[in-house]
Amino acid sequence: MSGSGIVKSGYFTPHVYFIFAHDVIYIGETQHIPVRRWSSHLDKSGSFTKKLNNYLDGGCMQPYLNTLSFFSISCFELLRDMQSEYCGYRIPTQALEHKMHEIVQSKGVFGSNIKVISETKKTAPRNFFHWNEIEDIAESCITRMLYLRKEDNPFVYKL
Repeated sequence: MSGSGIVKSGYFTPHVYFIFAHDVIYIGETQHIPVRRWSSHLDKSGSFTKKLNNYLDGGCMQPYLNTLSFFSISCFELLRDMQSEYCGYRIPTQALEHKMHEIVQSKGVFGSNIKVISETKKTAPRNFFHWNEIEDIAESCITRMLYLRKEDNPFVYKL
């Protein structure tokens, strides 16, 4: 599936995002408009490229690059109530990213043949006190992502 869409938000707006390619998913977060982050992922030294190369054990990446799809969800409203306790959105957004990794990996919501190639070992927040709220938000973000990925979704523009 290929897809494109419109991201309507300010330049400095927190997002969680998914990159889908063939049988892999990369989940991330950013404090800027996501297209900025996505382009850095695709550089030769970008984390998506490195993780994909590792997953393929140095094999051909072209089939994966031909099937890329990018999706993001703005966290500005979702995390508004808790961001003041963490001096901004970075820590709650990282917590949301971490919880989404846990849910996607444990439940296989995108299918048993899909491999998550990203991880949050270095970025998961240590002093975070809103895990129950974040779990609810993560579940709703994943549900929304499942909806957005449907072939006949009117909110996703195909190229």
